[in-house]
Amino acid sequence: MDLIIGIAVVAALLMLIELLLPTGGVLAIIGALGLIAAGVLAFGDDGEYADYAGGGLIAFGLLSIATVLVITPKVVRAQLDEPVRTGSEGLVGQKGEVREQLNPVGFVWVDGALWKARAAKGSPEQGVGNSVRVESVDGLTLVVSPVDE
Repeated sequence: MDLIIGIAVVAALLMLIELLLPTGGVLAIIGALGLIAAGVLAFGDDGEYADYAGGGLIAFGLLSIATVLVITPKVVRAQLDEPVRTGSEGLVGQKGEVREQLNPVGFVWVDGALWKARAAKGSPEQGVGNSVRVESVDGLTLVVSPVDE
């Protein structure tokens, strides 16, 4: 029984270390396999509740492996993806279409909404139907420049 407890403790420690180190789930899977091994060994033990403990260790080990295999890829993907941009920072870089000539101020259709806009300094006047890109946001007015096509 001491061997079973020792294996289970080491396995649990490996799983806790996984929380602190970015190993991509390797330590957690090794720990879960250790729990499964301890559970299998517990079935052969003479203890009063050894079968229950073995079943619990095996179940927890299998659930841990399933969780690591499902969640770890999602976490890694989320960390590698571009951060979500919201508000005015989400508009910068978006393409739009001039709906009312920018002379000096007009309206553009960007990201499904009509916005007040003005041409960026040094940009030529933009007529209706021209494609523009949002360079910055000044209050509620977009500063746009022509799209180079």
